[in-house]
Amino acid sequence: MSLLHTALSARRAARRAELEAWPEGAELTPDDVLVDRTSLARLAEHYATPRVYVPVGADVTRVDRFWGDAPVRCVVLARVEDSVPRLAEEARQAWLDADLDRCTALVERARLVGRASQEPPRRFTVHPAPGRGGPAAWLPRDLRRGDVLAIPCTGLVQPSDVQR
Repeated sequence: MSLLHTALSARRAARRAELEAWPEGAELTPDDVLVDRTSLARLAEHYATPRVYVPVGADVTRVDRFWGDAPVRCVVLARVEDSVPRLAEEARQAWLDADLDRCTALVERARLVGRASQEPPRRFTVHPAPGRGGPAAWLPRDLRRGDVLAIPCTGLVQPSDVQR
């Protein structure tokens, strides 16, 4: 097995793991996430955030935890209210307009939508609820106020679940 083969296999495995967090058939592009061929960046342009997108083919009747893996995966669109650069030993911080406490958000898989950043990704602490730090996400270093993040969630999320 060559080094190139190993590197390519690792890249495919990482890509597959990244896609597993998103609804079935999702397409990840440098500046958007397409679910059911619907641009989440365009949704965020035309509608207020936070917004929940449930895929068209989602079987919302199978939302019970006893089914094992959550059969429904949806996406929360949240706007960045503030982005705080790294201070001393603290990680960079991203404050969102959504309260993610009442949903199973996979914040570590969050993606910037609406613009393609050329900046390298950096570790951000995402604040999914007022006054509470959340998990880390790798987001572009130039993340700024007004940017929109698409955050995959397991299970069905109601719009009222993410409103503050």
